[in-house]
Amino acid sequence: MVTRGATFSVEQVYAAVEAAGLAPSIHNSQPWRWRFRDETLELFADLSRAVPVIDPDHRQLLVSCGAALFNGWLSLRAAGLDVEVGEFPDGPDLTTARLGTLTIIGHRPPTADETRLAEAITHRHTDRRPFTPATLSTDEVRALRRAAETEGCWIASLTSQDARLELAVLLARADWIERNDPDYQAELASWVRGDPEAPDGIPRPAALSSAELRPTEFPARDFTGGTGGEPASADEAGERMRAAPVEHPSVLVLGTDADGPAYRLRAGRALSRVLLTATTQGLATSPLGQALDIEATRSLVHSLTGGTGLTQMIIRVGHPDTSVPPLEPTRRRPVSDVLEHLAGA
Repeated sequence: MVTRGATFSVEQVYAAVEAAGLAPSIHNSQPWRWRFRDETLELFADLSRAVPVIDPDHRQLLVSCGAALFNGWLSLRAAGLDVEVGEFPDGPDLTTARLGTLTIIGHRPPTADETRLAEAITHRHTDRRPFTPATLSTDEVRALRRAAETEGCWIASLTSQDARLELAVLLARADWIERNDPDYQAELASWVRGDPEAPDGIPRPAALSSAELRPTEFPARDFTGGTGGEPASADEAGERMRAAPVEHPSVLVLGTDADGPAYRLRAGRALSRVLLTATTQGLATSPLGQALDIEATRSLVHSLTGGTGLTQMIIRVGHPDTSVPPLEPTRRRPVSDVLEHLAGA
């Protein structure tokens, strides 16, 4: 039942912005800011937190902001508020225009799924622990696919040996290119944080963990800028896959039917819903974004899905080895740093 008329608390709005801040973002840059006035939360891009070397067209920035938009919406829904979502109400200019709006129009009880996903917000984190040999069940994959489709996106599961081998090669090649790009390495280093209390960026323990060698078919991004030798040829990648024991995670490709600011924002919403759905199922997730950083390899990744739409994110998914303790979740900026509250506006 929907009850019109917006009666809500400032605490609910602050909780929504806090939940939004827990969304994933490239290098934990948290490239968003919020403004609250009347009954509307307005989302803006914070271009001072952009990463122009790795993300020159702000594609990943928009995906990050879309994930924050979804988390903010979900928090308000879990509080029983009826919320209208707007996308780019002022047009696609990222410098001054609003990326999205959350307008509180009344009250409506949350669904069981919305409540469950909202509870997962504080538990979701990028998990780079080793996976167990257990593969995803049909029901688990179906739930993740349905989560993406709910936000107007799609998911393709890479299951064929040929597609997985090609992706392994593309990831290795992208890693090699980035390790040998001094501009990229300088930008990456600027986001690695030695202070454990830093409210943004990549904590040094996470960066060091990313460089630890382990036999896995699809290595995560190395945040150390090391020169370790990931294979850059099909023969070398194939040899690694044949070695035992090798971790073989499930790989999901998240995409949209077209590209552009609105589609990228929508991809972020879908990404957050997918990751939260995985969290409710006890699954671990981490991005494999390095193959999408470079336009040439991104187009090749796109071909692995059968040529449908455009790839926006690659997600590594599996059952975590719980005998290995997880790293501490990365910290986030306080609400006071990202929210402008225009009282009585």
